[in-house]
Amino acid sequence: MRIPNFLTDEGSILYKNTVGKQISPRVGDIVIEKLGKVICSDTHEVLDVACGPGTISLNLARKYPDIHITGIDASRAMIEQCHQVVEQEGLKNTSFMTMNANAIHFPNRSFDCVVCNLAFPFFSKPQESVKGIHDALKPGGTLLISVPGRNTWKEFFSIAEELTGGMPTFARPFLSKFDKAESLPAAMEAAGFIDLEITANPIPFHFERASEVLNFFQELFSLLNYVPDEIKTDVAEIIDSRFPNGFTMHYEAIIVQAKRPLS
Repeated sequence: MRIPNFLTDEGSILYKNTVGKQISPRVGDIVIEKLGKVICSDTHEVLDVACGPGTISLNLARKYPDIHITGIDASRAMIEQCHQVVEQEGLKNTSFMTMNANAIHFPNRSFDCVVCNLAFPFFSKPQESVKGIHDALKPGGTLLISVPGRNTWKEFFSIAEELTGGMPTFARPFLSKFDKAESLPAAMEAAGFIDLEITANPIPFHFERASEVLNFFQELFSLLNYVPDEIKTDVAEIIDSRFPNGFTMHYEAIIVQAKRPLS
């Protein structure tokens, strides 16, 4: 199992219908709520890095019509999805453009706030990306960035680990993303950010039956394509027997907030 390439046209549609539908909006709501405590009368420009189909950008534009939102993404297909919504809704306070997060190009000190939702573990050059974000912010500007926490889906993975005697092979792509996510605070400090605040936000996902859990993971990156049928059967039997009233597992959203120094 490998996580798809979301830069392709096919990958952008897959993202929109899976992570972009089931996970990213729920994490985005937390990011937007925290951003609302930062936005003030002096906030005019917000940048959404790796905006995807506009999960945060479009909602910010709707909620704050007096603030201009710029969304960038390396996928032309993702940006096209944003343009379609902007045209359909007649939004006047957005700009979307294709731009790789490894090479963010804006005049220095352009934005009051920058947000980045669940994209950092996918950056091929994370240090360059965070430095580019830092340089795009005005002095005193705020960055809010979300990444998946290591406790994500731990309730499910613990059952699979119990059956296989160790963390199953199909979980390794997730583990690699968790490893990369944990490097975020160090990358932010190296780029010059200060006043880091880190919060863990568990988001519950409830399923009535084990079959719904397996379907969820299958739809999400075809996670179970290479899992033997007997393992899937055993996992399902454990879930249904141990959790007769339904099974709840959590996505752990880690939100890191920081500032660019005033000088």
